[in-house]
Amino acid sequence: MFMGQIFFVNLPKFLNNPAVQGVVAVSDKVQIEKIEKHVHQIKELKEKIRYWDYKEVLENHDNLSIVNESINKLGLVSKGF
Repeated sequence: MFMGQIFFVNLPKFLNNPAVQGVVAVSDKVQIEKIEKHVHQIKELKEKIRYWDYKEVLENHDNLSIVNESINKLGLVSKGF
């Protein structure tokens, strides 16, 4: 099953929630292209959606982990924070 199907079934919940400022589709390049084709037909979503390749998400996670580790070594942030 195409994961985008789950996304589109839940779409009205996202778009009707005033707290939602945008929607991020995270997947591989092939799936993102499929999602883009479907989204192109939905004006409300087309204006709110952003696409993020999962490889970049993983890379950012790794980088943030390194930064957090460095900050923790400096002891500038209390452990309970």
